[in-house]
Amino acid sequence: MKDSTFTEKLIHIQSTLKVKKNRINQFANFNYRSLDDIFEAVKPLLKETGCTLTLSDEIVEVNGFNYVLAKASLSDGDTNKTVSSYARESVGKKGMDDPQMTGTASSYARKYACNGLFAIDDTEDVDSMDNRTQTLINGKIPKSGHLTIDQNLKLDRLSRDSKFKGTDMQKQVRDFIDTNPTEKESDEKILKLNNIIKEGK
Repeated sequence: MKDSTFTEKLIHIQSTLKVKKNRINQFANFNYRSLDDIFEAVKPLLKETGCTLTLSDEIVEVNGFNYVLAKASLSDGDTNKTVSSYARESVGKKGMDDPQMTGTASSYARKYACNGLFAIDDTEDVDSMDNRTQTLINGKIPKSGHLTIDQNLKLDRLSRDSKFKGTDMQKQVRDFIDTNPTEKESDEKILKLNNIIKEGK
C-alpha cells in the first residue's frame, strides 16, 4: 500500500474508514461521533498507507463575527489533499468562557473538515433512527410532520459550507428553523442549499 499512488491511498482510506456514531446527545436525543472517534479509527489506516494527517485552524472575521477556519490535510510525503471547514464562535454561550467557545468551534470545524476529507457519511446511524424524538434546534418538540433531527443537522451543516463565507446564511437557516417548517419545506430548503453549493464548485 505504501507504494501505491496518493489517490489510491485516499480512496482506500475513504472506503475502509468506518466511524460509528456511538455517542448520544441526551438533550436532543440523537447519536453523533466526536473528533476523537475519527482520530482513533483513522490512525491504523494512516499507518497502513504511510500517510500523515495534520490539522490546523485560524480565526477569521466575517461580517463582524469570529469564525474558526479549520484545515485537515492528508499527505504521503509527496502529495497532499486539504479540506477546509468553518465554524462560528458562539456569542455569549452560557457557562463557557472565551477560550472554551473557541475550542468548541475549533473541534466542530476540524471534525467537519475530516468528514469532507475522508468522505465520512454524516447521516444518522441506522440503529438509532427508529424511535428518535423529532426536535428543533432550540429544543422545542414540533408537531408530527415538521422538521426532523436529520433535516436540522443537514441544514446546519450546509449553512456552514465555504460557499457561504461572508454571508449570513447560518442566521438565515436558524431563522428558517425557528419558523417550525414542515418536513417538505425543510427538504426543499436542503435541496436549494445543495444546488447553490454545487453550482459554485
